[in-house]
Amino acid sequence: MRRLLVLLLCSLASLFALVALASPTFAAPDSLAVVTTPPIGEGEPFIPGVRLVADLPESYVEEELFIEGLADIYSYEDPAVRGEVVVIQEDVPYKTRMIVRRPTGYFNGTVVIEWWNTTATFDTAPVWDPSAEYFARNGYIYIGFTNANQGLTHLTSGCRLFGILPPTCGTRYSSLSMPDDGLAYDIASQLANLVKTQSDDNPLYPDYKVTQVMQAGQSQQGGSMIAYANNFHTDVNDGYFVQSASGGRSVCGTGNVLPPGCNPQATDRSLRRDLPVPVYRMLTENDVDRNTNSAQEDDGLFRYYEVAGVSHVHVHEDVELIPGGVLGPDPLFLEDACLFPPNTAADGPVLGSHNYNAMWHNMLQTIRDGTPAPHAPLIDRDGAGEIVRDEFGNATGGISPTMLRVPRATYGPQNEPDVANLPGPLILLGNLFCFLSGTVAEFDEETLAELYPQHYLYVGAVKQAGVQLMQDGFLLGPDFQKELATARALNPDPKCGLGFELVAVLPPLLWAARRRRGGRARRSS
Repeated sequence: MRRLLVLLLCSLASLFALVALASPTFAAPDSLAVVTTPPIGEGEPFIPGVRLVADLPESYVEEELFIEGLADIYSYEDPAVRGEVVVIQEDVPYKTRMIVRRPTGYFNGTVVIEWWNTTATFDTAPVWDPSAEYFARNGYIYIGFTNANQGLTHLTSGCRLFGILPPTCGTRYSSLSMPDDGLAYDIASQLANLVKTQSDDNPLYPDYKVTQVMQAGQSQQGGSMIAYANNFHTDVNDGYFVQSASGGRSVCGTGNVLPPGCNPQATDRSLRRDLPVPVYRMLTENDVDRNTNSAQEDDGLFRYYEVAGVSHVHVHEDVELIPGGVLGPDPLFLEDACLFPPNTAADGPVLGSHNYNAMWHNMLQTIRDGTPAPHAPLIDRDGAGEIVRDEFGNATGGISPTMLRVPRATYGPQNEPDVANLPGPLILLGNLFCFLSGTVAEFDEETLAELYPQHYLYVGAVKQAGVQLMQDGFLLGPDFQKELATARALNPDPKCGLGFELVAVLPPLLWAARRRRGGRARRSS
């Protein structure tokens, strides 16, 4: 049965949070953290992510664990001053959960910690979903953790999705507690430190020796990552990857509920560029289309990227929103929520996920041997700040994925909800999903024939574009091969399926034939 959406909304985000730049005047990240197993027989686990471990080509193990300890709550000064935070509550008890996905074979020494996104009011995994196959084929360990009360409340309430579906978690999570979202900053540091130690509570020791930890978050939790990297960096973290976040979040408070002494004001929307570890900030065209003041200049180990033709949302294919029999006889699938065909980063047709994978690879190379990450231009804008588009309506500039360089459609930055096809409880979420996903308006046959008179010409153009992206450092070999295979499979006339290959092999064969004919002529004379 197709996977419930639960996790797609991974990409739906709080887009206008605030940022804070502050000094590391916080508790040591090696404060005690205790890891335990969840209770048995009290309910099913709630697993974020639509890319299932069981579907990966490589063998991976998935395990849910609880982590608890003491953490501090911080605030900005009043008025807020960049580079200054103060402790307003010390040693606050917390207990949250994490999921560890680890290889049974080769391990490359790297742990990626994702701050699960909670915009949909439950945990989603928008960092995992687009890059799961990359992580698996390269031997990463992935850890995601519940870091906000939106997600925690869903768990402790029994996991009743959308207020429609029956609860599935029972009392499994009833012991979890996180009095303030600001505790997440210390929790993330304690978790990063834990996996590098030989502690009995380290779920990876002694089987896996961790040499580097990368922290990542997308959208709303990308804003948390901005605040975290700006204010709480320690040497237990070796890199930060902030995806699709327009600005940072406060370091204290849960929604509108603020603890005593909390000043939620932030001073900047930007991410620090002076850290001694790689820091990436990546926005999609959908993000750039809605934000005009998020761009930053590269500096040192900091890189800012804009990816054209890609949406904020990562998945849409084969994602079941509501099973059949709940609101009607038939299931409701995510691809049916919008008026126009969606374009998402991991399901395409413009596969921004392949560019993300290259960024992960580049960051790891910088950590290991200091290889500088590539730079990239910004998406083009005109004098009025609007995105510049080519004759097909596609954005120009930025990192341009293969399928945008060799287009078969117009890829718009935003979609619209199909309100008539959405049940009342899902209209709000449908609006947000479609607003944050892209659109696909396929070219007519006449345009395609004009652009690519023969299918081999299209395949050749895809190959040329992919090779250029690999040279630029924004596409990896295995993903290039997937794109090339997809291009070949699009052949509308199977009788011409060997066209591209014949173009490659016929010239040398004809040359050899001419050589043989010439040799026979000389011998006969």
